[in-house]
Amino acid sequence: MAVLSHAARMISVESRTWADFFNGTSNPHVDRLDTALEEEEDLTVVPVTITEVLQGFRTDRGFQRARRLLVALPVIQPSVDCHVRAARMFRSLRQKGVTVRGAVDCIIAQTCVDVDAELLSPDADFRRIAQHTPLRLWSMVPE
Repeated sequence: MAVLSHAARMISVESRTWADFFNGTSNPHVDRLDTALEEEEDLTVVPVTITEVLQGFRTDRGFQRARRLLVALPVIQPSVDCHVRAARMFRSLRQKGVTVRGAVDCIIAQTCVDVDAELLSPDADFRRIAQHTPLRLWSMVPE
């Protein structure tokens, strides 16, 4: 598993998009992931995303299939300082009245901010985070 500390135009894929992908769900985020895989774009993953995705599999076959794909991707490893910044992000959002359901989302968001990776996720928490932070969230419509 390659570990990335920085790169130019990376796309980090969050667990909900991966879950939809492995479940065969058709939506714009999965379509974007399919394109990125086909075109061998710079996809990355945050380690906790691997855990979130793999824990959802009910069969060993599905688990192994997903594991092979996920562990082959470069990993953006959040540092201790990143975790501190994620806590600050969570607190700042809360002070602004923005509800984020968990610290993990802030860790993923801060990790993407730190390496300027675009996040591919349909999750509403990430949309709220992106409205108040430098997080770049993939959108069907270029901004």
